[in-house]
Parts: sequence; structure tokens; C-alpha cells
Amino acid sequence: MEAKAISYWFIVSLGFTLTQPGAVAFANWDAPYGFYKDLSVWLSCAGAFLVLVTLYGLALWKREKLNPVHPIGAGVLATLTLFLGYWAEGFIRGRMGYGSSNAVMFLIGGFVGLFLALMILLMMIPHIFVGGLDGLYYPYDRPLLTAWAISLAISLVLLGLYLKARREWLRNGKAEALENHP
Repeated sequence: MEAKAISYWFIVSLGFTLTQPGAVAFANWDAPYGFYKDLSVWLSCAGAFLVLVTLYGLALWKREKLNPVHPIGAGVLATLTLFLGYWAEGFIRGRMGYGSSNAVMFLIGGFVGLFLALMILLMMIPHIFVGGLDGLYYPYDRPLLTAWAISLAISLVLLGLYLKARREWLRNGKAEALENHP
């Protein structure tokens, strides 16, 4: 896979990695509704991020810098993420006035949540591993903490692959420049 495609999927993986700490923090701001609220808020933020990344991928495809398979794959992933988030919200919709009235409102809320999640990300990083009521995650959020660790690992692997592909591209580009030099 070429460096541009790897960097694109690295950005896709950041949609899950960067949004979770902030999303869980503001999901638990008013009351701990439980695992499904935290999951649905995280997935709505990640889904909104993926919608933007899909549009970016389509722009790259239009400029012939990316194969159309990549933005289409990101679009499918965005759709699945948003569907799963809306489905998870269904378990608590209506409790104490929580929940969006329809899927369009869920998506709009995802973009608002994305802004909030990214805005408070740096403040929440130190609280990720504290645990308990004083930390970012409640005990029922352990699966989300595991998912975040996995998404972080995937992001780091993709970053390593990108740096390796970029190094190869630079090495080959310099070798070709040296060969063509008089």
C-alpha cells in the first residue's frame, strides 16, 4: 500500500482514538446513564469525524491522489459506526429526556459532540487510567477503555507503516534524482 493510502487510514483510525476520551467525559457530565450512553456518544463523535474524513478522501480521489476504494471504505465504516451508535442510544432513549429524536438529529449531535470531544481531549488524557468515579471512566466503561487502547495501538501501527513507506519513497526518490543528475 502506498504512503498516501496508509496516511489516510491513519487519519481514519484517529477518528476513534482522538474522540473517545472527550466523548466519554462529556457523556458522563450530567449523570452516569451507563455503558450505552458512553458508547453512543463516542460512536456519534467518531462517526461525525469519519464523515469529514470520507469527504477529504473524496477530494483526494478527485485530485487523483487516492484510489476510490479508500474513501468508499471510510464511508461504509462511518455508516456502520453511526448506525451502531444510534442503535446503542436506543437502549436509553427517553430516560430523563436523553436521546435524539431521529437519526438526522443524532448525526447533527455527533458533529457538536465531535467539537466538544476534541476541545477537551488534552484535559482528559491524564484521567484515562485513573478509574472509578474520580476518573474519566466508570467501572462499566472498561470495555470502552479496552477499545480505546486497541484503537490507539492500531493508530500507532499505521503511523509506523506510514513512516516506513514515506522513508522508502524518499529513499527511492533521492536515488532516482542521483541517477538522473549529470
